Amino acid sequence: MRQSNPILAHQLEADAQAMLQLGSPLLSCQGMFVPRDMPELRFLFKSGPRPIITNSDPAETHMAGGNVIITAGCPVTKYTGNLQIIVTEACHEQLFAEYIVASGGILDVCDFYDGRVDSFTAAYELKNCAIRFEPGEWDSESKSQTQIISAPIDYNYYGNFASIGVNGTVLPGKRKVEGVDDLINRVERVVRTAQSATSLARNAVSVGRQIGSLFG
Repeated sequence: MRQSNPILAHQLEADAQAMLQLGSPLLSCQGMFVPRDMPELRFLFKSGPRPIITNSDPAETHMAGGNVIITAGCPVTKYTGNLQIIVTEACHEQLFAEYIVASGGILDVCDFYDGRVDSFTAAYELKNCAIRFEPGEWDSESKSQTQIISAPIDYNYYGNFASIGVNGTVLPGKRKVEGVDDLINRVERVVRTAQSATSLARNAVSVGRQIGSLFG
């Protein structure tokens, strides 16, 4: 039976050309989660949330006669996601967890990049990142798999991704990003400072200032 409305090859070609005008599709692997002031850690994050602004549930108003009208909800500012972190022999994930606990459980700012830190199409600013860590598991039969731990994250996002590139804080070529060579020493100094301050019963503000100065 002949189709009354067939899909033709030239129509599909036109659709493909129209889509390419919108930009190439973004691969799932083209992203980096980077804690602000700790760019070396970006290599440890296997997956995580990609921010997008949205509204809360709309409000319904029921009117006489059975009519229902909708009023848009307020923009959502608090979001929840999950990070997957690669475990290393040098226990970088343990040091990172120690640092977050010693910092009061929250990182002020983290950035997410569509692309790389030195070459990206968009960057997103995540604020007040509360990161928790779930215990990992070992398995004597998993001889060809790396260890991964989960880290739930709650954060504030206000949809101002464009401002990061505009204000010059993370423009490509403007920010030097080093490797992971000195990460262990840096974070160990942070942990020692926090432990020392805690043993001396200093207040949380003093602890935070000492930790911040080590990463500054």
